[in-house]
Amino acid sequence: MIEPPRIGISPVVAPVAESWHLIDGWLAKHAPASRAALRPPASHQAIDRAEERLGFTLPPDLRESLRCHDGDTSHFGVLPCDPLYSTQQIVETRNGRMSIWDADDPDQLDEPWWGTLWVPFAGSDGDEHFIDAGPGRWHNQLGHAAHDDSAHFLGWPSLAVWLHCVAQAMVHHDDHGRIEPVHPPLLPGDGTVGW
Repeated sequence: MIEPPRIGISPVVAPVAESWHLIDGWLAKHAPASRAALRPPASHQAIDRAEERLGFTLPPDLRESLRCHDGDTSHFGVLPCDPLYSTQQIVETRNGRMSIWDADDPDQLDEPWWGTLWVPFAGSDGDEHFIDAGPGRWHNQLGHAAHDDSAHFLGWPSLAVWLHCVAQAMVHHDDHGRIEPVHPPLLPGDGTVGW
């Protein structure tokens, strides 16, 4: 007898550090200029200071990612998102958003622009990729908040899942196929990677 699929079991994905190991190796071989744009790991103290300034604990996947690379210095981003933020940029960007965010704005109920426990992890020109660190339905989900429009969630259940799919798209880029749901990276020939 065939058992029905189990419901409510999270997919098994590689730990964040393992995905970063694959990403680093692939970049070193195929896009060394982009690899050089990744900052060294954030110290435990830097992460602790960021959490103290934020007033809450960062999502575990983001903590682990920052322990691999404390953001990047590229103009367009090394991964298929805007440039990754450092611990300091995470705090500054979130504090900037919070300083102009009005939780009591009635538009926030239908078309939220920002959330109380949203943590930006990448961005450019006021557009932020974020993780929902709050409780509830969207916990750990990745989203995008534009500088001039309402925010939306992207369908990624966690940073770990997204990084795993990015790593797989890189490692299998020669397969000339699409690793759902991340397109294979582009190599323009100047030592960088594009998406």
